[in-house]
Amino acid sequence: MKIKYLDGGFTLIEVLVAITVFAIGLLALAGMQITAINGGATSQRVTAAVGLADGIVQNLMARDAGDPIFDTAISPAAAWPETLAIEGFSATYAVAVNTPVNGISQITVTVTDDAFGGRSVSQTTMKRNR
Repeated sequence: MKIKYLDGGFTLIEVLVAITVFAIGLLALAGMQITAINGGATSQRVTAAVGLADGIVQNLMARDAGDPIFDTAISPAAAWPETLAIEGFSATYAVAVNTPVNGISQITVTVTDDAFGGRSVSQTTMKRNR
C-alpha cells in the first residue's frame, strides 16, 4: 500500500500566523467596542443634562412676566438648589433683568454633570418683562 501526501495543504506555521493575525483583529474590534460603549454613556449623560436644562428654561418661561424674579430689585436671581432630585447633576440659573435691552430679561441655565466628567451644558433665552 502506497501512502499519498497532499502537497496543497497549509503548514503549521502558516496556520499559527493566520490565527495570530485573526486574534489581533479581534482585539482591535474589542477595543472599538469599549470606545463605543463609553461614547454611548457620555452621550446619554449629555442628553439628560440638556433635557434637564430645557425643563428649567421652560419652567422659567412659563412664569408670568410680572413674576418677582423678573423684577430689577432682585439681582441676581436666587440659585437653583445645589443638588437636584436627578442623581449626579447640579443646576443653576441666572436672570439678568433689562439685558440686553430694557423690557427683556436674559435667562441662563447651566447644568453640570457632577458624577460623570463634570461636563456642563448651558442654555440662554430671552423673556419679555412687563
